[in-house]
Amino acid sequence: MNALIATAVKGRMLKIAFGELVARAGGVEAAAGFCRVGKSTLARYYALGPTDEECFAPVDVVRDLEALVGEPMVTRVLVAMAEGIFLPQPTAPARRGDLLSMLADAAKEHSDLTQKLCASLADGHLDTVEAERVLAEIDDNFRVLATMRAAVTSILEGQ
Repeated sequence: MNALIATAVKGRMLKIAFGELVARAGGVEAAAGFCRVGKSTLARYYALGPTDEECFAPVDVVRDLEALVGEPMVTRVLVAMAEGIFLPQPTAPARRGDLLSMLADAAKEHSDLTQKLCASLADGHLDTVEAERVLAEIDDNFRVLATMRAAVTSILEGQ
């Protein structure tokens, strides 16, 4: 796929994700009340026609609408386009004792998940079903590591 086509496909993906975000926010009328642009401008941000193909939502509009719906719908697409993975930062408890308990629990869970991952790979064969299970285990590990990171960050910040 040449670069021009790839760019067009990515643009359409972003517009589709933004359209879904606006729909989840209650449509253009409702969404316009929660961001700095009006209904017609919002509609242009997800319009797929040639006259609007270069018209994209600004990041502050995406931020406001994602906060409204409680899901980073466009941000996830952007992260995937950057060949990354999206990991929401868990909320850590406020008390240090709770943080340490959270960290210990997450470390044990990470160890258990890692053992399951190693067992899945031990036979040197990975079919589609096993690959899906391994991918789920890896995703669980990311989630647990993000929880551990939140706990340690809170400790470092003095909470």
